[in-house]
Amino acid sequence: MWRFLFRNLRGSRVIVGFAVSLTFIQVAADILTAFPLKFILDKVVHHIDPVVPVVGGLLSKFDPLGTRNGLNDNEVHTQMGVLLFSTVLLLGLSVISAVLSYIQVLIAARVGSRLSNRLRDRLFDHLQHLSLDWHGRQRTGDLVQRITGNILDVEKLVTDGLVDLLAGILTLVGILIVMLLLNWRFTVLCMVIVPALFFSVLRYTLAIKRANKVKAKAAAQVAEVATEDIGAITEVKAFTLEEREAEHFRRYSTRLWAASWRSGRLQAEFTPIVAILIAASSATIISVGGWIAAGHGHTFGIGPFFIADGTVTTGALTIFLSYSKQLYQPMRNLSKLMNLASGAAAGAARIDEVLDQAPEVKEAPVAYTGPDRVHGDVVFRNVVFGYNEDQPVLTGIDLKVPSGRRVALVGLSGSGKTTLVKLIPRFYEVWDGSITVDGVDVRNYPLETLRRNVSLVLQDSVLFEGTIRENIALGREDATDEEIITAARLAHIHDQIDVLPNGYASQVREQGKNFSSGQRQRLAIARAILRDAPILILDEPTANLDVEAEAEVMRAIDRLVVGRTVLMISHRLSTLGNVDEIVVLQKGRIVERGTYTMLKKMGGVFAGLLEEQSRYSAERLARRGRIVVAAPSPARAVVDAAGPLAPAPPSPPRQLGAILDDLRATVDEAFAQGNRRGGGRRGEHANGNGNGNGHTNGHGNGHGGGVATLEGRVPGAWRSRRGVDRMAAEVAAALDSDADDPPASVLRRLRDR
Repeated sequence: MWRFLFRNLRGSRVIVGFAVSLTFIQVAADILTAFPLKFILDKVVHHIDPVVPVVGGLLSKFDPLGTRNGLNDNEVHTQMGVLLFSTVLLLGLSVISAVLSYIQVLIAARVGSRLSNRLRDRLFDHLQHLSLDWHGRQRTGDLVQRITGNILDVEKLVTDGLVDLLAGILTLVGILIVMLLLNWRFTVLCMVIVPALFFSVLRYTLAIKRANKVKAKAAAQVAEVATEDIGAITEVKAFTLEEREAEHFRRYSTRLWAASWRSGRLQAEFTPIVAILIAASSATIISVGGWIAAGHGHTFGIGPFFIADGTVTTGALTIFLSYSKQLYQPMRNLSKLMNLASGAAAGAARIDEVLDQAPEVKEAPVAYTGPDRVHGDVVFRNVVFGYNEDQPVLTGIDLKVPSGRRVALVGLSGSGKTTLVKLIPRFYEVWDGSITVDGVDVRNYPLETLRRNVSLVLQDSVLFEGTIRENIALGREDATDEEIITAARLAHIHDQIDVLPNGYASQVREQGKNFSSGQRQRLAIARAILRDAPILILDEPTANLDVEAEAEVMRAIDRLVVGRTVLMISHRLSTLGNVDEIVVLQKGRIVERGTYTMLKKMGGVFAGLLEEQSRYSAERLARRGRIVVAAPSPARAVVDAAGPLAPAPPSPPRQLGAILDDLRATVDEAFAQGNRRGGGRRGEHANGNGNGNGHTNGHGNGHGGGVATLEGRVPGAWRSRRGVDRMAAEVAAALDSDADDPPASVLRRLRDR
């Protein structure tokens, strides 16, 4: 703990040293305040003149104010002179102690607040430079507790405890020295309790420190649970989870209460033990000291140890009694300050735990001398990366995205799309391979330069505390109002901002909760437009939006992507029609690449995703004349559009019939498209060539290749339809003899014929 304070008090050590020196003077003044009463009693009772170093000469100034009546011949000073001098000395020492105490507290408050402010800034800045991988393993509430609660514990030690702790220790040492100088035998008798006191302090201090560590951890857990539940208050209300979450929070709150109770119980035990031991010391002083001070030849001895008559005066006895009370108060303060110090030590350990973490990535050893703005050519070469050792998320990624090209990344959740784009701004370091921008490895760019050339529009865009203007201008603080308004216009959000009472000066609350999801997305797009980075990453920018908001965001994106290198992640495959290339990822590998039309015709992974996404579209179900409803059993329940629900699984013939109906519908759709492209009508002959020109009865134009027959059908589609009908007949014949067989086995026999 002390090493932590010394390291972090850089720049304040001189003023802290000055406060420490004042503490020595202040403690000395407090200790000496017991002597004026000793001087008076010794003068009046024992006719002993006070011996006062340094200021003893002032005593003679007060002697003329008294008389020598009743004085012995060996007495120099009058009783009135001693009385007045002692009074002035007491007042002077009290004023010195008060002034020095004020200066110490003032210095402690300044140093403590400055230390906490520096620690908060340093810890927060360090947290921002730690890797996303590290942040992913932490809990938000725990980190907030370190920034606020743990730093506050350290500040309390400096402001409320550091001076008092030092003063308490100095007081105990000073009292012991003065008592030994007065009468070392009597002091030894009074200090018999010290071993028991030391053992008690040591034992309880260690126990309280352990209890405070548990308490600090429990407090962090409570903060984390509270942050999580309050942040998800909508979901809690929607699923009526109030009681469940209250019980969940109560469990953690009970743990904190138990830890606080144990710490408080130990503190409660410690304080009276100290008080009892100090009371035993006071009783010894009163009984033995009074016996010796009474005179009459009284002595006190235990074996070879004895205190002779006349060695303790009435004034000395008052010193010992006064110090016994002063000894009690520092002991009580120390018992409380140990609790404060142990809490601060636990907080300092948690702060150091974060500060000891290495930053996210290392800067290149060679200075970068290239341009600040890149063109945007991005190349992945055999990239391998994962979050956990021996569990790669991306394997053998080879991808080239030329400057100005728009590339979409698609695939099932967990296929590595988001991970792939996060490697470009070096949120994570690749395990193997390399990523280059304009032919330069991203590891050779300064982080600030690299990330200044990359803009991100995420699925859940976050707005920061401040005004709308400040949020749009993030990364471009020097932007003019005209530039900000232009960016907002291009993002189709200006009109909605303009109708607000304060316009662009309107405040953003709680990460933008006073704006809709679509408005937050368009503000994020305006931010990206204003930043004007050559590389743009769009990670599900239209997710969780309604139809109107999605349309507005897509309009804004159309403006944003112009002239930039774009990598777009989207599960809504229908929004990918305007990209130059689609890259399909599966299990961390690139399995397909091509245009939308090309991949759809290939019938591979992308076509499967497209088919799966449109499986339950209303148009498709309406065309088939039935609605497929999820049944409680593994099988699907098929319902006529106007008929009742049939929950039982259909028989094998019914299942095969449904399959053949799907196939007929697909062929009919292909026929209809070919007929439209051919441009022919029933009963007419239309010739279409590859250039889209056709002849219909000497007139008419076709819009595609192919021939429309007199039946108005594409020959290929017609042959496919006839093939489906023959298959249906063969299946029906097979089912007549094997009606109980599963459809799959019937189809396998048909395949093998």
